[in-house]
This record gives sequence, structure tokens and C-alpha cells, in this order.
Amino acid sequence: MSEINAYDKLREFVRFIHECQALNEMAKEGISTEEKRQQDLLHEIEFEPRAKERSKLCTKLHLSRKERRRYKDIFEETDDIVQFFNTGNHKKILEQMSQLIGKVRKVEKYHANRTYMPRLKEGDGDGQGTI
Repeated sequence: MSEINAYDKLREFVRFIHECQALNEMAKEGISTEEKRQQDLLHEIEFEPRAKERSKLCTKLHLSRKERRRYKDIFEETDDIVQFFNTGNHKKILEQMSQLIGKVRKVEKYHANRTYMPRLKEGDGDGQGTI
């Protein structure tokens, strides 16, 4: 029979959910930052009279759009997971899973370090009870 190692699997799952939450928040902030940057660049392009400088600004705008898209993709890939675990019973279940990880680890640690202590010493089990 193979080892289940439930602790590691549960911990990995909960870490994945927390990672999705962190990535989702980072992506939201990144989208917002890039949108502000794009507005700044558009205004700079609008008021720049020299074509060569406008071209440089357009390149910056292009790179900002690519970065915003990267953040938006991360947001879209993680948002359903984050929303699922931020609502109702699912949020409570995630908290309970974190507690469960501790309990499972405690049991696995006990199993890894347990030893058997004989209940009878040699010669005590002669089969003759006292009444």
C-alpha cells in the first residue's frame, strides 16, 4: 500500500488557493496601474509636436498595453477561483481546511514516530488470574 501523505496534498491545495488570491489582487493592481500609465502616455502623445518623440511614446504605449493584457489574463484565470472561495460556505470551508491540515499533520507525525510499549512484562502473563 502506498503512502497517502494527505497533509502535503491538502497543504498544496490550500496554498494554490492562496496563491490564486494573491495573484488576482496583484493583477487587479497591475491593470489599474497600466490603465493610468496609458492615459498619461495618450496625453503625452496628444501634446507632443515632434514625430520622433511621438513614435517613442507610441512604443511605450504598446508595451504598456502588452503588460496590461498580461495582468488581465492572470486576473481572468484566477478570478473564478477567488470568487468561489470568497463567498458563503466556501470561504468557511477553506478556513476549515487550513485547520484540517494541522490535524492531519499531527496524526501523520504521530504515526511516523510511534513505538509500541508492551503492556505486560515478561513473565506477567502466566494465565493465572487472581480473584
